[in-house]
Amino acid sequence: MLVRVAEESFEKGLAALDQGKADHALAFFEAAVELDRKFGNQSPQPRYLSQYGVCLGLLGRRREEAVRFCREAVELEGYNADLQWNLGRALLAAERRSEAYAAFIKGLRLQRDHRGIILDLKKMGIRRKPPLPFLDRSNPLNVWLGLRRRD
Repeated sequence: MLVRVAEESFEKGLAALDQGKADHALAFFEAAVELDRKFGNQSPQPRYLSQYGVCLGLLGRRREEAVRFCREAVELEGYNADLQWNLGRALLAAERRSEAYAAFIKGLRLQRDHRGIILDLKKMGIRRKPPLPFLDRSNPLNVWLGLRRRD
């Protein structure tokens, strides 16, 4: 069931995010989640949870909680590439790159041409294999050889 006041708050949050006002957007998304719960839905709309979570993560606040909200949204609506994208963004904010990469790839499997995911994957870049694969990537020899290889 769609709660109109919650939906209005969500739309205002999206507009605030487009204007670069992430703090305002966070408040609107939080209100959307709370209003949705208050007026009849046991579990809020997955997109409300996801946007609230990604906003928390992007603002550097309660990053693990941000990931939890985004994961909950994906569990509720796993076929939505936008939710996978938001999960990946929250994971990146929490400095969990490999999990973020996996979320982005799942999102691309759902929607091959998702611009946001494609842009974030490009920003992440591609890591080369370490020069000596039998040693850990952080081994000083691998680091030194890797730096030499770039020159």
